[in-house]
Amino acid sequence: MTLSTSGTDRRASARGEYRRAMFVYLAVTVLVAVFGIVYEHYSFGVYSNWMIYAFAFPLILGFVPALLYATVWHQSIVPMLSRKMWHAGIAVWTVGSLFTGVITIYGTDSVWSFVYAVAGAALLAAAIFFNIAGSDGARKSR
Repeated sequence: MTLSTSGTDRRASARGEYRRAMFVYLAVTVLVAVFGIVYEHYSFGVYSNWMIYAFAFPLILGFVPALLYATVWHQSIVPMLSRKMWHAGIAVWTVGSLFTGVITIYGTDSVWSFVYAVAGAALLAAAIFFNIAGSDGARKSR
């Protein structure tokens, strides 16, 4: 026995996932911004742009696309593998930005900042590739 859902059910389910992702990314954005503010407050007057703007990664790369997919592009379904890689790429860049901010405030540097940047870029590029390739065939829109 095979269970299947109609295209309409998949789109509605995906739309709900995009809405949930939108709220999760908004919460992550606020938490990262608050963390940056608190960390900078106790950094004895030393500031880092990496720490100040770390909130921009989940806001621009997470919240905005989720908002667009939930409202404007709701007919499109992004493959699961692509979504997971996109989320991972945003997480890597956000953590990398916070890490680089901490290291900069401390007054040193690390090769790991470069590793975070490359790993995040690789994950985001793979997500775009798998989205274009349509890894699970669910990218059809009507």
